[in-house]
Amino acid sequence: MEGNAAPTEPPVCNIDKRPENQTYISAWRDRSEFQSVYEKIFNSRPDDIETKEEALRWLKMWRTRQMKEVPICVRCTFQILEAQVFDLRSQRAASDEAGNAMEIKNIYAGAFTRFINFLTEGGGTRKKSIADSVREIGIETYLVELRHLCAHRSVSISIDVFRRSAQYCMDWLKRAYWQRELSGMQPVSLTTLKYCYVAEDQLPDMSVILRTYDAVTAARVRRAYTLEMAIESVGLAEAETKLLEVHAQEHRSVRLPVIVRQTVRLLRELPLPATQTAVNAVCKAVLEHCRRMFEDAVRYGDDEQVPLGKIHSELFQTLAAMGCLQTLFEQLMVICEQEQPGTATGQEDQRPWAKYWAHRIAFAYQLLKEFKKACRTWPAEQLGRFGGAQRNLLAKQWYAGRLKSAVDQHLMLGFSVDCPWHMKLSRAYVLARLTAMNEHTKDIVPVLLTLLEPPLSPSQQQKIRKLTEVYNSDALPTTGTSGAKGKAKGSGNETKDTDAEKVYTADDVMEVVAKKRAHCKPMEVGTCLSKKVKRYGPWTDPDVEVDWSTYPLGSCPT
Repeated sequence: MEGNAAPTEPPVCNIDKRPENQTYISAWRDRSEFQSVYEKIFNSRPDDIETKEEALRWLKMWRTRQMKEVPICVRCTFQILEAQVFDLRSQRAASDEAGNAMEIKNIYAGAFTRFINFLTEGGGTRKKSIADSVREIGIETYLVELRHLCAHRSVSISIDVFRRSAQYCMDWLKRAYWQRELSGMQPVSLTTLKYCYVAEDQLPDMSVILRTYDAVTAARVRRAYTLEMAIESVGLAEAETKLLEVHAQEHRSVRLPVIVRQTVRLLRELPLPATQTAVNAVCKAVLEHCRRMFEDAVRYGDDEQVPLGKIHSELFQTLAAMGCLQTLFEQLMVICEQEQPGTATGQEDQRPWAKYWAHRIAFAYQLLKEFKKACRTWPAEQLGRFGGAQRNLLAKQWYAGRLKSAVDQHLMLGFSVDCPWHMKLSRAYVLARLTAMNEHTKDIVPVLLTLLEPPLSPSQQQKIRKLTEVYNSDALPTTGTSGAKGKAKGSGNETKDTDAEKVYTADDVMEVVAKKRAHCKPMEVGTCLSKKVKRYGPWTDPDVEVDWSTYPLGSCPT
C-alpha cells in the first residue's frame, strides 16, 4: 500500500457532478445543512463517536428523503463511516477482542465491497474493468484487490489494513466530492433567481443591437455599402436611420459591412448566463427585432442576385456559438406547423419566412456535417482548427463546389474540422415533425433525417423518403407525356392514368371487401361444423368425414 502512493494531482472525479448554472432538488435543505454534516464527518475528533453517529443519522435522513436519487458518494460515505463507527464502538467496549475483531473485519469487508460497487456501477452498464474504472477517478487499484479478497474471503486480512483503507476512502470522498460540492453549491434565493433572469435586464441593449443589425443588413440587401447610400436610396424608417447614425458615431465607421461585424460582435459579448432562460430571451428578441430579415426572405429568397446567406452567416454563427441556434430553429418549426391565420383576424402569415430560415438553418448543419466528413481525406496541415489561425481556403473551395452558383444564398456555419456546433435531434422529435409535416415543412424534414445521431438505417431512410415523395406527389406518374402520343382513346391508358391519380380511402377498401364476401359460396344447408377432435397425447383421432386418399402426402385439407 505504501508503494502505491497516491499522485499529487489525482484525476478529476465526475461522479455526482452536476451541470453548472442549473437548479436541482437535493436531499439536504441548504448549504448550511450540508456543511454541518461535513464538519461532523471530517472535522470531528477521531474518537468522537457521538458526533459521527449524529452524522450517520443525517445521512440516513438524506437517503430517506431522496431514496435512489441520493448521490453515490453520499451512499459511499455512509458505508465507510458506519464501519468506522462500529469499529470505534467495539474498541470502547473491548469485551471479547477475538470475537470483535472477526465481526469488525466482516463489517469492513461488506463496506469496501459496496463502496467499490457503488462507484463502478452507479453510472449504468459497466463497459470497463473495475480496476480501470477506479483508476480513472483517482482511486488506488489496491482497493480493487482488497474488494476481491473481501468478496471471496480467500485470505485473512489484517484489521489494520481495513482501518487504513477506510481512512483512505474517507480522504478520497472528502477531496473528490464533499469539498467540490461545498465550493460550487449555491442555495436558491431571490438573488440567484434574479441571476437566472438577468437576460431580461439585458433586453434593452439586445434590442438596440438587433434593430441596428436588422437596419444595416436591410440596406446591404438593397445594395447599399455606406451609411449615406443607406439613408438616401434604401428608404429606411426614421428610427432605423437614427440607430445607424448613433452607431456610426459611437464606433467611428460609416461602412455597412463593418457595422454588421460590429453589431454581431456586440451581441456575442453580451454578459448572458448559460441558461435556457437566456437562450429563450435571445431567440424571442431575434424574432421580434429582425423583422426586415424575415420579410426579405420572402421578397428576395428566390433572387439569385441577393446573397442572403452570405450577408447573415455571421449572425447565425454567433447564435450557434451562444447555444441559441437550435432553439431558434425549433421555434421557427413551430411557426411553420401552425394553421393559416384567418383573414378576419388581420394577422400576418409568418409561415413563409419561417420556412425559409428553418430550411436554411437545417441545411447549414447538414453542410457542416458533410464538410467535416470531407476533411478526413485532407492534409492535416491545411485544415483550420476552431479558435486557431484561419485556414479557410480549402473550406471555401469545398462549399463552392458543393453549392455551385448558390453558394452566396446559403448559410455557412463553420470552416474548421473540429467546429463544435451540431444539431442534437432525438428520434421522437423528428418523428413528431414527420407526423406534422405540411407544405411548409416538407422540404425540411428530409434534411433532419440526415442529422439524426445515430443515423437511420438505409431501409428506414428509404421508407421515409417514399412517404415524403408521396406527400409531395413526386411518386405519381405524369400524364400527357410524349410516350402517350399515337395511342387511341379507350386503349386503357386513360383508365390507368385515372386510377393513378385517384386517392383511395377507407370506403374503397370496405367496398372491395364486401364484393369479395358476396362472391364467396355460402355454407350448404345441412352441413355442420366439424366436431371437436379427441387428442391422445401428441396424436389425434382422424377426421372420418375427410377422404384422405384424395390428398397427397404432406398436404392438409382446408
